[in-house]
Amino acid sequence: MLFTRDPAGTVSASFEAVELGLLRLAASQLIELLLAAESHALGTGADPALKRLLPDAYPGDAEASAEFRRFTSGDLLERKLDNARVLLATLGEEPLDEIADEPVGPLVDDLFEVPATPIALDAPAVQSWLRTLTDLRLTLAERLEISPDGEQHLDADEAPLLSSIYEWLGMVQESLVYAVDR
Repeated sequence: MLFTRDPAGTVSASFEAVELGLLRLAASQLIELLLAAESHALGTGADPALKRLLPDAYPGDAEASAEFRRFTSGDLLERKLDNARVLLATLGEEPLDEIADEPVGPLVDDLFEVPATPIALDAPAVQSWLRTLTDLRLTLAERLEISPDGEQHLDADEAPLLSSIYEWLGMVQESLVYAVDR
């Protein structure tokens, strides 16, 4: 996957089926997290990832932060949801729907035979992708317990997988930024 930009300004890349599946899963989980945030008051027992996505405006002043959040969190959540939905929409339909009922062995074999899927993004979609990739990386950074100094503190069985996904999303984001800047 490498994003390129054509003279008309369209940014495009080709994604393997595994990459598309990973992006779909991650964006869907982000949407679920954000929808859950709408159902309870933020800042009180909320998922730490939500606190990373929607940080306090006034860290030293809980009352001012709550007041600020009261006026801004709804719109911010809605924009984050819209951006994630744009990313999902640009990925197209699941390419493996027709083989989903097959046993795992043939499914894995077919997965690697599916040709790469081209994705084309106009300027608004690029912005949605950049924002959603940032949100996905912030969420994973919280799950990996990455501190401000960049050190990962999660030492669980899932840490290597989450770390690999975090790094891959960073490469996708970097490629997209470079394509836009050219």
